[in-house]
Amino acid sequence: MPSGMRRLLRLVAPVLLASLFLAGATSAPASAENGAPPVQSFLDCLEPEIPPRCVSVGDDARHHVYFDPAVPSWLRHSVRRAMREAYGPTALRMIEDRRLTGRTDVIVRAGDYGANGAAGWVVCPADAPQGVNAQGHRWCRGQELFFNLNARYGAYFADDDSRTHLACHELGHTVGLRHWGNPPVTDPPTAATCMTANTPDGTPLLHRWDRANINAYYRPMRPEPTPQRERSPTRPRITPLCHSEF
Repeated sequence: MPSGMRRLLRLVAPVLLASLFLAGATSAPASAENGAPPVQSFLDCLEPEIPPRCVSVGDDARHHVYFDPAVPSWLRHSVRRAMREAYGPTALRMIEDRRLTGRTDVIVRAGDYGANGAAGWVVCPADAPQGVNAQGHRWCRGQELFFNLNARYGAYFADDDSRTHLACHELGHTVGLRHWGNPPVTDPPTAATCMTANTPDGTPLLHRWDRANINAYYRPMRPEPTPQRERSPTRPRITPLCHSEF
């Protein structure tokens, strides 16, 4: 090989190797880490525990919420805030029902249920419309969401942020979100999410991983938008002539 060609290869080879290394480093897509529990049903709703509780999924991407008349207005405000701010940015559409219907997914109740170990919980009643979806998860309409206004759990209702945190948490259980870590105690990984347990002063929002899991689960359930009918060209209006016969 001529000496000039060898000198050229010595100059070019490092550049070619660096280009190949960079190409190999960027060609493989980076896997997104997601430490949140996946959306799914959890626990048998009929287990003999007090209070009874379980996690179910929704049957579609429209989640209808009805307030029992006994729920005080200040608590309704916090639940509505959680519906809007925590779940509004997701593929779920939270809808408040003015009356209880067969399509209602969640019935919100509130009262003093005693020092039973929970400030809030969700259960799918045995007589509620329910079934198993294609993923093998229990869906349930008419889930009952309870807020325990017993004085022992006053810290969970002390201010709007605390109430919204609890509302975000319990609504999460109605759509298949579980505690971060091993319920009922939250173990690492921990992060700013309303799905941590036993945190009355926690964030009123979902972590982005929770939102990502909701979107992956419910976005395929969203109905396609109905195409608008094309309007026919506007035709000139013709005023009929009146004929009178005598």
